Amino acid sequence: MKNLVWLMPIVVSATLILPACKKNQEEPASASQNNPPAPSTSTATTDKMSDADLEKAIRAKLEGDDALKQANLSVSADADHNKATISGTVVSQEMRNKAIDLAKNAQPGITIEDKIDVKPAA
Repeated sequence: MKNLVWLMPIVVSATLILPACKKNQEEPASASQNNPPAPSTSTATTDKMSDADLEKAIRAKLEGDDALKQANLSVSADADHNKATISGTVVSQEMRNKAIDLAKNAQPGITIEDKIDVKPAA
């Protein structure tokens, strides 16, 4: 019990600070209801992802893995049809499967066309 005494001020502080943070986040939303912003192109683009945005999202997932980053895979995306093609060469079937899984996690419901060759290192 003596070891946990230092934890008490942190817990009390967190319980006081976190509700205040949430309140501050809600205030701008209520203010915008009174004065709605003018429509902008940025709100329209957030609803629909472009081909380039989808490619970037997939590349970011692939480059998050060091081995796949070195494989230098190519990505081609079609956001209208929610599909992408990945091509290139990896050294194992495991890396191929990982690349496909990571790409599928970039966008919900995406279809991945796999054109990845497996060539073990000599």
